[in-house]
Amino acid sequence: MPKQQANWVDWGRDFYALNSWNHLPDEQRRWIAWMNNWDYGGSIPTSPWRSAMSIPRDVSLETLNGQVQLTQTPIPELRRLRQGDSSNQNLLIPAGTSALGTRGKALEILAEFQVGTALQFGLKVRTGPGEETLVGYDVPAGEAFVDRTKSGQVSFSNLFPSRETAPLAAEHGRVRLHLFVDWSSVEVFGGEGQAVITDQIFPMPSLTSWRKIRSPSRNVQFARKM
Repeated sequence: MPKQQANWVDWGRDFYALNSWNHLPDEQRRWIAWMNNWDYGGSIPTSPWRSAMSIPRDVSLETLNGQVQLTQTPIPELRRLRQGDSSNQNLLIPAGTSALGTRGKALEILAEFQVGTALQFGLKVRTGPGEETLVGYDVPAGEAFVDRTKSGQVSFSNLFPSRETAPLAAEHGRVRLHLFVDWSSVEVFGGEGQAVITDQIFPMPSLTSWRKIRSPSRNVQFARKM
């Protein structure tokens, strides 16, 4: 038989035991999942609670680049939670790391990048001394990624520090990433929602800054702090 490639529902480590609903108003199909992993679910460093649920997502089959693909998008009702916004447009990202003015523990981030000559680019969220979670795009590999190897408390399990990737083709030289960053989680929706990564993170509670990374990329838009 020809070799087949897996097409994961979610390419992260923490999207498990999903519950789904159909025949909702307007024939919507939605699901929500447990954000944890049995490899370390009993050891995560939180108290008195342990783990959480993902944000609810609309689910559909869409034809993208001539292929039928499963897509997931945050339900539109989440927009009601937005409180203020911060917008940065038409920025040139130099090599290295540059700070952005927006801060917060719970953020919704809409980012669009023009690839340019960069090999990798993206954002660092929940950053601080020795801690950062990287969310970005690897141009040669054609992949979105989340790197949580330095995301905060990671030593409670040797299976926790990780870098997850999801295949995502640039469209007309641009890459779109829609992020939901919370106190202990990152949910990333790439493109039209065909590439999704869900990961837990455990940074110091005081870390609220975020930065843009790598080199050079234009037309970067960040918006909507929740």
